[in-house]
Amino acid sequence: MDIFCERLKEHRERLGWTQSELARRAEVPSPVISRLESGARVGLTLDVARRLARALGVGLDALAGTWDDAAHAPTAAAPTAAEGTAPTRRRGRPRKAAPVPAGAHG
Repeated sequence: MDIFCERLKEHRERLGWTQSELARRAEVPSPVISRLESGARVGLTLDVARRLARALGVGLDALAGTWDDAAHAPTAAAPTAAEGTAPTRRRGRPRKAAPVPAGAHG
């Protein structure tokens, strides 16, 4: 939780916002921001964390420090179809096959 609280304050200050401004934009009570940044608040719901991250324009990973440890960092992007892998499968219903012209046999 310490990392989250530190990052929250860093991002807020980087934007030049007060705690009240962040609270207004994230639609959370102002004392929540104050308690989080001071470390006094021990519980945090996912909904409040998501609102704060969205208001700051960052992902939850950025606030939580998920990928700070190099051993757990995401690997390089997957190779593209041009690099020899099969293209990703499209989602949704497949398209209907084009009608076969009369008289054409395979």
